Amino acid sequence: MTTITQSTTRTQFQPARTESSKSTASYLPTLDGWRTVAIALVLFSHASESLLHAIPTALVTDLAGLKKVGLIGVQLFFGLSGFLITSKLLEEELRHGQISLASFYIRRSFRILPAAVFFLSVVGLLSVAGLLDISLGRWLSTVLFAANYSAAEHSWYVGHFWSLAVEEHFYFLWPAAFLLLRVGQRRVALVVLLALAVALWRAIDFKFQLTGASAAAFWGRTDIQADGILWGVWVALLYADPVWKARLTQLFAAPASWPVLCMALLVLEALPEVNWKLSFALITVKAILMPLLILGTVIHSSKLPGRLLETSVFRWLGRLSYSLYLWQQLFLVWAEDRVAGLGLLQTFPLNLAAVFACATASMLLIETPLIAVGHRIAKKIQRV
Repeated sequence: MTTITQSTTRTQFQPARTESSKSTASYLPTLDGWRTVAIALVLFSHASESLLHAIPTALVTDLAGLKKVGLIGVQLFFGLSGFLITSKLLEEELRHGQISLASFYIRRSFRILPAAVFFLSVVGLLSVAGLLDISLGRWLSTVLFAANYSAAEHSWYVGHFWSLAVEEHFYFLWPAAFLLLRVGQRRVALVVLLALAVALWRAIDFKFQLTGASAAAFWGRTDIQADGILWGVWVALLYADPVWKARLTQLFAAPASWPVLCMALLVLEALPEVNWKLSFALITVKAILMPLLILGTVIHSSKLPGRLLETSVFRWLGRLSYSLYLWQQLFLVWAEDRVAGLGLLQTFPLNLAAVFACATASMLLIETPLIAVGHRIAKKIQRV
């Protein structure tokens, strides 16, 4: 077991508690609501073509714009991951005085891998049967969470694993850095420097084509997207500091603060591209706004946005979001990637029904029981 004692920092950077009576030290229901928002954007994006084919409307003139909203959902997932994982690390440090890397990786492995491996097994078998076209190189790189750096031929049906690869790389690297730095201020400094370095590197590589990557390969790489997660880490670290917690609580106490930040994000998303420098600067601004908006609903969960996010429907969909994200790629397909073998299952509304059926089965039969197993093993490791 790998542990590092953190007793000297427990009074400096303490994980915050929300005002919601439903929130506990280990569970923030508001975050499940945000997962629902994120997965809804992805589902809407990927279902847009089949939906408009079944229900044609003259109101939609920019189908390409509709498809892009899925990326906003992925970016929300990134901000959520950084905020949540860091909050849990801070909580464990405060509770036990130390962090166990072994228990962290056990919990993450049992949370992420079983459902992902099962999905990849299904699409792999469908490919062997000739129903899908997935090269062995693409499938293997996806299994190894290296999909966002693979040069193998692209396949829609495992294409969404680029974002899961980004998150897996974060899960692997950040807890170790969190432990080694020990002091909260050092953690904040490292995260800010890394996030800014990623933003600078993204602009330089894009402008001068240093790596020579195609557009699709470029935008999926961890070194290009990691700051979306890092700003979520930054917000969690700030809120764990008593001084910054008071400032942020005061900021979001103002009735207009959260709506103004929300409107700012929407306006920035809607802005047309003027020049590449401004566009790249706005990527950073939006990546900072997302976890701040999340934090605002965590701090004041009794306000209208927080109450909505904590409704039973939003919380249930949020808990289902990971399986939804995995299985939607098989049934919610843009026209050029549809396959005859799946026929009606890729047609609205049967495609949505298939997504929810597979996701629910995955959550109940795979995710939930194996998450429990992972937590039991992690607790035993912590006692050693």
